[in-house]
Amino acid sequence: MSSKNILINGLTLEEATIIPLLLNSRYWLIQGCSVAFLGNADLKRKIEETRIIEHFEFLEIKNTRKISTRLNFILEGIVRNLTALFYVNKIKGKYDIVYSRSSVLDLIVFPCILKGADKRIKWLTVFDNIVPFSDPGNKFFRFLAWLFFQFSLRLLKSADKIFAISDDLRNFLIHKGIKENKIVLTGNGVEVDIIKSSQKDARYNIDALFIGRINETKGIYDLLKVLIIVKEKYPSFQLAIMGTGDKKTGGNLKNKIKKLRLDENIQFLGYKTGLEKFNIIKSSKCFWFLSVSESESFGIALLEAVCCGVPAFAYDLKPCKNIYKNNEVMISPKYDFKSVAMKVIELFEKGEFNNKRGELLLDKYSWDKIAEIELNSFNNL
Repeated sequence: MSSKNILINGLTLEEATIIPLLLNSRYWLIQGCSVAFLGNADLKRKIEETRIIEHFEFLEIKNTRKISTRLNFILEGIVRNLTALFYVNKIKGKYDIVYSRSSVLDLIVFPCILKGADKRIKWLTVFDNIVPFSDPGNKFFRFLAWLFFQFSLRLLKSADKIFAISDDLRNFLIHKGIKENKIVLTGNGVEVDIIKSSQKDARYNIDALFIGRINETKGIYDLLKVLIIVKEKYPSFQLAIMGTGDKKTGGNLKNKIKKLRLDENIQFLGYKTGLEKFNIIKSSKCFWFLSVSESESFGIALLEAVCCGVPAFAYDLKPCKNIYKNNEVMISPKYDFKSVAMKVIELFEKGEFNNKRGELLLDKYSWDKIAEIELNSFNNL
């Protein structure tokens, strides 16, 4: 059993997907660790609503503002990190580990500073994606994201351990000058128990499902291009979109849908978690994952759908080729939405909406296994 005191930096996590983090935290608590979070009241409420963990400490950052746009996110991230500096003396000497769920700049600045102020504490962070400048979207914000990523890489050299979720990311870090002995390969996981207990629900009328952030890099406009072609064959075809994004991007997408007269063919489901989320996945006839970003490192939503036994379509990104080696996913060349549409139509003509090969991956990807790898790293420092 371990008795590590772990502080999780959640300064900007209230709008993020936190289920994997909470599943890891649950494992650490079972193993005898104590877990604390640093974040705002919205994050605390979100943690409590999941009911995944109960016994945790929470250090609340006061007077935060709601994040609604990309510019607002940047400014609010800066303010929250500055505010967190007033908590350093309260935190010093109390925790063994400070943990970052992602290595984005807003989540690693404070741990890096805390490590400098508290020589006893160890900083461990998850590295789950790269940020190329070439990704689609607003060029100004793409440049800022790329610039912040360059700063992040410099700060990462101060981390005690970095958990890379794929071989590609591990090799990228080594290429950038991170010492190899600092990097631990972990992989990614899915909610195995919930997937096994979830089932189809006749209330959902979903032909194709997308799950993810509503953002240009996730291929949201390619979804519409595929739908236009499929609709010619199946006029009442239903695409469901599960997830959220900033107001501007969401508004632009809805305007595009209206302009293309796809209103009757698209359902917006919002943010879903737990059993409801996986019931919806299993109730869908197929899953579309048309990310066009070279920074896409794993695609948890795609893996979840595949493990649920749902036929899935994706673009030919390197992570897909590395993970799905036995035709668990139907892959098309990047940006070739016509190829995706033809494969979708072929699937519906056959009427066989199952993915038996995908289901075989389920027991291979467990968050408990990843939490165990990370905890071993905590204990070996």
